[in-house]
Amino acid sequence: MKRPAVLVVTRRTVRKNKYIDYVGEFHLALLVRLGTLPVLVPVVEGSRACLPDYEANMQGLLLVEGEDIEPKHFNATRENYQHLEKTHPLKDEIEIRLIRRALRKNIPILGICRGSQLLNVVCGGTLYGDVWKEKESHVKHIDFSRYDRYRHPISIVAESPLEKWYLRRTLRVNSYHHQGIRDLAPRFRPMAFAKDGLIEGFYDPKEKFLVGLQFHPERMLEEPAGNWRIWKAFGSAVRRGN
Repeated sequence: MKRPAVLVVTRRTVRKNKYIDYVGEFHLALLVRLGTLPVLVPVVEGSRACLPDYEANMQGLLLVEGEDIEPKHFNATRENYQHLEKTHPLKDEIEIRLIRRALRKNIPILGICRGSQLLNVVCGGTLYGDVWKEKESHVKHIDFSRYDRYRHPISIVAESPLEKWYLRRTLRVNSYHHQGIRDLAPRFRPMAFAKDGLIEGFYDPKEKFLVGLQFHPERMLEEPAGNWRIWKAFGSAVRRGN
């Protein structure tokens, strides 16, 4: 059976004074486990010219972590520019184009962390430049001293897909961000909130799979059943469209 292609845009980093592009192994291993074909779209000069070929074969889109989203892409406030950290304009451009293509073609999309934020922006939502500073939040949304071990609680909306996946109304999740959703795009419905009111998950009830999660289910190893149900639902939606 031919595996349906799920596109994932890479992230750039520096190793020994040289650029490398990468996607986290957890994401790729899960896509393989789902019976899909992970296809990496590099953020290099010249990638724009290749996008028609990538788009022609795209049957699913996974949006993952990365740098801050440039405020020019949404109805930004002064704080969005004031708190802006490192950006990657080419990654923004490539992912925005792929999101728009996927939305037009009703292709399943799963956005995680930055990916959920960008999905919200493309659909008309806005972001906080820095959640902790702007909301004066008592909730840490990133803890560098504990990083992968850090968790904070969220409340899950009743009868939402997230409740069906985790079979509970509260959950402790990881957190690696300082931007976050301010205004949720009109087409979306929230699935979960942090204690400071920040939206931690959303979905479009009219689509077969259009989901954004602020946290990383692929890294929450203490919640394997719920995590897998999310990925399984994404994979099923991709395969149904094949």
